Amino acid sequence: MATTYELIIYGKVQHVGFRDRIENIGRGLGINGIIYNYKDGTVRILANFSSERKKRLFKELIKELEEDDKLIKIDKIEEKALNTYIEFPEGINRISADDLIELNKKLDEGVKYIKFIFGELEEHKKILIEMKDTLYEIKEILKNNSNAQK
Repeated sequence: MATTYELIIYGKVQHVGFRDRIENIGRGLGINGIIYNYKDGTVRILANFSSERKKRLFKELIKELEEDDKLIKIDKIEEKALNTYIEFPEGINRISADDLIELNKKLDEGVKYIKFIFGELEEHKKILIEMKDTLYEIKEILKNNSNAQK
């Protein structure tokens, strides 16, 4: 018989598409449970595991997400056996306290990333202009040296 566990994932895991990725992993492994954002910034998963091996694989695949997605940063995964069995619908299912609030938080997060990207582009533009000016100066020096040698 499967046992229900609570997995608490710490790190940058909210508003980065993390829960969607977990739903896909759970579906692929045939794991049933729920996933939700918690007010302390963690993501919580309640899930049934029929074996230690499947639970270990699920946690390993979760940890690998940060290698594939640079927005995700996992500090640690805490595991608690609930010593009970909760029957969940098939798959890992997301629970949202308020979908509109969640959407607004994701949009705000997206705006922050866009502003960061534009800031980086401005910095790169300044560097390129400086490089262009330096190359122009080098060209003039080489031109003057060439004329002086003639």
